[in-house]
Amino acid sequence: MRNAPFPAILRLTVLAASFWTQAVPAAEPGKADAAVEVVSTEFGIFDDSVKDELAFEATAVVPHRVGQRYGWVIGLRTKKRSVSVREEYLLPSAATAENSSAAGGTVTIPLDRRSQVSQRQLVPVGGKIYGLWSVGPQEPAGHRRLQVVVEGQVAASFEYEVK
Repeated sequence: MRNAPFPAILRLTVLAASFWTQAVPAAEPGKADAAVEVVSTEFGIFDDSVKDELAFEATAVVPHRVGQRYGWVIGLRTKKRSVSVREEYLLPSAATAENSSAAGGTVTIPLDRRSQVSQRQLVPVGGKIYGLWSVGPQEPAGHRRLQVVVEGQVAASFEYEVK
């Protein structure tokens, strides 16, 4: 399913908001703020192949292609001008460690999974907030888990595959 394209100003807002992140230590979300109601959540890929448009397609599979954009759209009901958003990712291992054993063989030890946390303030546009990412050049394929916390409330949990 392909949703309507985003107008150019919304595209710039989404892109600008995606750069306002900072790493923060992991913690449990606090009490939900009653002033924010989550009304819808979707995860998928974004397509910017048409000039001045950014289309969203809901899917749980992200093509493992450098530059492929993906993320989430969350519909909110709120009177707040901006909301606090926290994203908690569990990423697959980047590689495995190989050591030579005394017997002349190789021992392969998978490295632990990695997690990443970001915190930012987002401005709802048309009652929606967006989290937009892209596949990087060294990013491994694999299964991912993502939890999005809005104003201390778990708004969405997504599982998806980059392949």
